[in-house]
Amino acid sequence: MIIGTNTTTAIGLFATLGLMLLGLLSTFPAVKALEKGRNFIKWYIFSLVLFPVALVASFAIKGEKQKDYRII
Repeated sequence: MIIGTNTTTAIGLFATLGLMLLGLLSTFPAVKALEKGRNFIKWYIFSLVLFPVALVASFAIKGEKQKDYRII
């Protein structure tokens, strides 16, 4: 017994696929921000909500200067 019609099943499958793709693609701006010294979780949530804005912003932000603690 199949629950739902073909249309509702297709909509559900494409919606699930879209959410999975968004979750995967949202890691890219978060990783770029992490490389520049920002918080990964905050940027991941930001890119889940506003992916196009987060993508542009992750390239536009400047990296934080890190202190160099080398032992000579």
